[in-house]
Amino acid sequence: MRSIPASAALVVALMVVTPALAQTTVEEAREQGKELGTQKRNDPTLVPSSDAQAAAVPGYSGPSLPEGSYFDDPERLEAAGQSAKSSNEQYRITTDADRTRATFSNSEILAATQRATSVENDPSTYLAGEDYSGGGGSCVPLPPAVGNAGYYEATCNQGTKIEDQPRSCSITMVPETTTVDAFKFFVVPNSAYGTPFARYDSMAPHITAGTCRPTGVVMQACAAHRIYGVSTNKFCDDYNATEYVCSQDLTGIAFLPSPITGRDWHAKTTDTQVTVKRADGCGPLTADAMCMADPAGEICTEGPETRVINGVPITQACWAWKRDFTCHTLTPASDCGDLESNRACTYLRTECLDDEPNGGACQVENRVYKCPTPLSGTSDAPQYICGDDVYCINGDCEPIVREASTEFKDALVALHSIDQAGEEFDETNFTVFKGNRETCHKPVFGLINCCAGKTSGLLTVGAGAAALAGGPAAIAALATPFLTLFACSQDEMKLDIKDRMGLCHNLGTYCSSKILGICTTKRTAYCCFESKLSRVLQEQGRPQLGKPWGSAKKETCQGFTVDEFARLDLSVMNFTEVYADFMDAAKLPDEVQTMTDIQAKIQSYYDLHGK
Repeated sequence: MRSIPASAALVVALMVVTPALAQTTVEEAREQGKELGTQKRNDPTLVPSSDAQAAAVPGYSGPSLPEGSYFDDPERLEAAGQSAKSSNEQYRITTDADRTRATFSNSEILAATQRATSVENDPSTYLAGEDYSGGGGSCVPLPPAVGNAGYYEATCNQGTKIEDQPRSCSITMVPETTTVDAFKFFVVPNSAYGTPFARYDSMAPHITAGTCRPTGVVMQACAAHRIYGVSTNKFCDDYNATEYVCSQDLTGIAFLPSPITGRDWHAKTTDTQVTVKRADGCGPLTADAMCMADPAGEICTEGPETRVINGVPITQACWAWKRDFTCHTLTPASDCGDLESNRACTYLRTECLDDEPNGGACQVENRVYKCPTPLSGTSDAPQYICGDDVYCINGDCEPIVREASTEFKDALVALHSIDQAGEEFDETNFTVFKGNRETCHKPVFGLINCCAGKTSGLLTVGAGAAALAGGPAAIAALATPFLTLFACSQDEMKLDIKDRMGLCHNLGTYCSSKILGICTTKRTAYCCFESKLSRVLQEQGRPQLGKPWGSAKKETCQGFTVDEFARLDLSVMNFTEVYADFMDAAKLPDEVQTMTDIQAKIQSYYDLHGK
């Protein structure tokens, strides 16, 4: 076997030297320690000569080192390093310039090292029970540890934002005035005799058509005869002649043409005509593909009304209308400010939410960050540093960290996995640990977020299960508070609770609705399982089987077949999350206190019986 240096002998040296320190100087004590240490190193009785003795040396792991294959082959070491760096997160954080690296203030660093600093500043308090003579030492509780609830993925967006802006336009009736030649005609009753003028029956169709209208001049027919250029007769005093103006030169309407004009009219003049036409100011908005007209249509804002234009009265049922539109506008936007400035969050990756990327710049990006899950409280289980739990090698003293064996917990998890597989076995598809696909939504660049999840902290399995079983009121009370304010669905609030219980695996985000090809709403998909153990087995079992998760838009959360489950190596899986649930389910007595109680009982027995 490999020879182990007798460095551990310095512990014994310290035991011998310590009583003499009170009568010597520091330099003298140092020299005495060196001399004694040299003597003990050269003492063959202190050098382990068997595997059992070597194993008793703290830190000894046997004569074979895993790294021994690299001792004589540095090229192989370099090749292995190149191969490992692509999958090493710490290496990527260090070398990737695009990553947002977490930074920490001095106060945060001091807080993280609080327990070590406390021991360093006051070692006598924590090592006062040290007994180098081989007897049992006393135990002193360490300062409380800062808990760690794990991490979750937070997302934000940057790119092109679609905003809806209200716009309106107007439609008006615009008058148009024109001047045209007009002709004046005399019209007499149908029963009139001995007159050259037009009768009412012959003028009526032109009046109805709007070609002719009365001028308002009415005179005795004899006077009209003189204007028309014909002689009067005994009948012209019996009736009146009415003057009309027509926009056309009507021929054949009079009984006889005028001797003066040679036509059926007696005078030619000009006439002002007023017409109104619709002026539509909504053409540009109607033609704009980014605008949508209000279903209410046109709304009259002026009328009905009669207006006199150039002396002509014009009556319209409506003189003006208003029409409303909603138009989409494209603006650059980003809601990543909070995550970028959060020193506790680390940038992971960028995903394009364009449904069909055209090879150009992505219009909406989904940026993913890794953030620590808010703590729901720290562990109240005390930890101790004990007087006989310190070893020293080459002058450096370290505490021995006593931890419960993980083999017992691993065995419990393995047995529970088999039990859970039996409970979740699908007799139809012959699969185990099948999940349910669940989704939640969040408008891109919007304030609403129905996918809060772990951003509001974790939940114990007991509290979450009680809320899910309690119905809508209990679910709303335990879900992240603003989900209720944002009117998120009941299923989304259930998903929020399940995710915070640790039952769900985040599949990622995809675009669920878009306008003009630009994503406006995204959905995050999850596979949620019946237990945290099922989720851990799926997350760590799929890489072993070469069975990756599908895309967020298509993954159906299939379970393992019986053959796939049989091929899983549970011994290499990390079940730390599940251990905590076991501890919550069975509150085991504190290990140190239990040992202390046992020792006290043994001592009492010997004191009583005098042995």
